[in-house]
Amino acid sequence: MAAAQKRVAVQNTAILVLQDQVAKELARCDDALNLIDRARRRAAGALFVLDSPPIWNMRPEVLANLPAAIQEPLAAEMDRLRQFVKDQSERIVIHVVLFLVLVAVLWWIRTHAHAWTAEGESMPALPAVFERPLAAGAVLAVLASPWIYSGEPRTAWLLLEAGALVAMVAIFRRLVAPRLVPWVYGLGAFFLAYRLRELFTALPLLERTVFLLEMLVPAALIGWVLRTRRWHEVVFIDALPSPFTRVMALRAAFAAFTVAFVSGAVGNMSLARLLASSTLQSAYVGLILAAGRRIAEGLFDLALRLPPLRFLRMVHQHRAYIEQRAHRLLRTVALAMWAAVTLDSLGLLRPMIATGRTIWAAELTRGALQISVGDVLAFVVTVWAAFFVSSFVRFVLQEDVFPRLSLGAGLPYALSSLVSYAIVTVGFIVALLVLGVNLDRVTVLGGAFGVGVGFGLQNVVNNFVSGLIVLFERPVHIGDEVQIGNVQGQVRRIGFRSTTIRIGEGAEVIVPNSQLVAERVTNWTPIQRLRRLDIQVNVSYGTAPDMVLKVLVGAAQAQNDIAGQPAPQAFFLGFGDSALRFELQAWTHRLDALLGVKSDLGVSVYAALRDAGMAIALPQQEVHLRRE
Repeated sequence: MAAAQKRVAVQNTAILVLQDQVAKELARCDDALNLIDRARRRAAGALFVLDSPPIWNMRPEVLANLPAAIQEPLAAEMDRLRQFVKDQSERIVIHVVLFLVLVAVLWWIRTHAHAWTAEGESMPALPAVFERPLAAGAVLAVLASPWIYSGEPRTAWLLLEAGALVAMVAIFRRLVAPRLVPWVYGLGAFFLAYRLRELFTALPLLERTVFLLEMLVPAALIGWVLRTRRWHEVVFIDALPSPFTRVMALRAAFAAFTVAFVSGAVGNMSLARLLASSTLQSAYVGLILAAGRRIAEGLFDLALRLPPLRFLRMVHQHRAYIEQRAHRLLRTVALAMWAAVTLDSLGLLRPMIATGRTIWAAELTRGALQISVGDVLAFVVTVWAAFFVSSFVRFVLQEDVFPRLSLGAGLPYALSSLVSYAIVTVGFIVALLVLGVNLDRVTVLGGAFGVGVGFGLQNVVNNFVSGLIVLFERPVHIGDEVQIGNVQGQVRRIGFRSTTIRIGEGAEVIVPNSQLVAERVTNWTPIQRLRRLDIQVNVSYGTAPDMVLKVLVGAAQAQNDIAGQPAPQAFFLGFGDSALRFELQAWTHRLDALLGVKSDLGVSVYAALRDAGMAIALPQQEVHLRRE
C-alpha cells in the first residue's frame, strides 16, 4: 500500500512539473504573439513614413560593382536552399513522386480524351486543358506544395513559382484566342522580372529604377485596357463572376500600381513594396488558381464520363446541369482562396479573422435567455444544410435509385417525401442542439404548442397529417386524373399542406390535403390504366336493331386507340319517343388523350351509320288538329 502511494505521489509530481512546463510554453507563445502583433502595428504605422530619399536625390552607382553585389546575397540564398534540400529531402521525394503520378494520370487522360472526342463524346474542354500533361501536373503539384512543405526559403519558393509560371503559360496559351497569346507571354515575363529584381537589393538606385519601371509598365497597360474597354481580353479575368467585378478588379490593380509608382519615387518604399508585392502576388495566385480550376473542371467532366459515374441515370440525363453546378462551385472556391491570399498579402486577413471571432462570440443576454451570434449563424447553416442534403438525397432517389427498383405507382414519390421530411426533422433537431437549446424545455414548449395547435393551428396540422395519410395509403398518385367536388384534373404535386391539381383549362388548383381524406374523391386513373368511353346514339324507327349493334361494334374496333380487351360492346337500351336508343361502350389505354379518343370514336360511329344508310333520329312530335 505504501509503495503504491509512493508511486502515485511520484506521478503527481511529474504531472505538476509537466503542467508547469506547459504553462511556461503558453506564456512564451503569448509573448511571441504579442511581439508579432506589436511588430505588425509598427510596420503598419511606418507605411506612411518616408523611409528612403526620393529617387532624384539618390547617388549614382557604379555598375561594375553589380556582379559582386549580386554574388553575396545569391550565395547566402544558395546556402539556405541546400540546407532546405537536406532537411526536407523526404518531402521533396514525395513531391516529385506526386508530380510524376499526376503527369502519368494526365497523360492517360489526354490519350482517352482524344479517343472519346473522336467517338463523338461532347467534351470540348478536355483536350485543351490536358494538351500539356507536364504543365498541368506542375500546376497541381505547386498547388499541393503548401500542404507538403513548411518554412521553405525564398529561393525554393521562387523556383516553385518559376516552374508553375512556365506551366501556366503553356496551359493558357492553349485556352485563349491566338490574338491573346502575347498577353500570356507578357504576364509570364513580367512576373519573372519582378522576382529577379530582388537580386539587385545591394544597389539601391538600380533596384529602385527597375522597381519603378515594373510599376509603370503594368499601370500603363491596365490604363489602356480600361480606356479602350478591352477588359474581356485580359487573361484569367473570366474567373470573376460579372463584368462589374472584372472592371473593379482592374481599377484596383491600376490604382495599386500607380500609388506604388508614386510612393517609390518619393521615397516611401515600404508602402510601395507592400502594394506591389500584394498586387502581383494576388495576380499570380489568380493565374495559378484559374489554371487549377480549369484542370479541376476537366477532371470532373472526365469523371462523369467514366465508370461508374457514367452509368448513373442522373448523370446520363442531367450531365450538363451537374457540370454547370460543379463549375460554379469550383469558381466560388477559387475566388474564396484568391480573396484570402490577397487579404493575407495586405496584412488584413488576421485582423478580419479576429474581428469575425469577436462578432461570432458576441452574446445577447436577457434574463434566462443567452444567445450568441455564432449560435444563430450555426443554427441557420445547419438548417440550410439539412434542406440541401434533403434535396440532394431526394434527387438521387428519384433519378437513380427508384427507377432501378420495381415499385408500385406512387410509392417512389411517397418514400422520397418521407425521407426528405425525416432529414429536415433531424436537421432541425441538430440545429436546436447547436443553438444550445435544452430539449427538456423543448418538450415543455411542445406541450404548450400542442394546446395552441388545438385552437389556432388545427387546420394546418389536419392538412399535414392528411398529407402523411395520403403518402402512406396512396389512394392517389402523381399524374392521376381525379375529381374532388367540382374540381377535376391531374395531380401534379402532393406537399406538406396541400395538393396541386392541374385542371383542363391549364390552371393549377390548390386543394387542402384534408379534402383528399374527408371528402369523396373520384380517381379516373385506375390501376389497370383503362378508361371506358360511353357513346349514346338514337336511330330512326324502321332500322334493324341487330344491324345497328354490329355497325357500332365495328366502328369501335376500327379505331387504333380502342383496346381489344375488354372488347367493345353495343346495347339496345329501348324505344324512345321518336327513336331507337343504343349505347356503345369501348375501353382505351390512352388516358393522356381521352377527349381526343372519344372524339375520334364519335366521328367513326357517325361515318359508319351514314355508310350503312342508317339515319340518326331527330326529336319529332306529332300534332293532331280536330275540327269541332
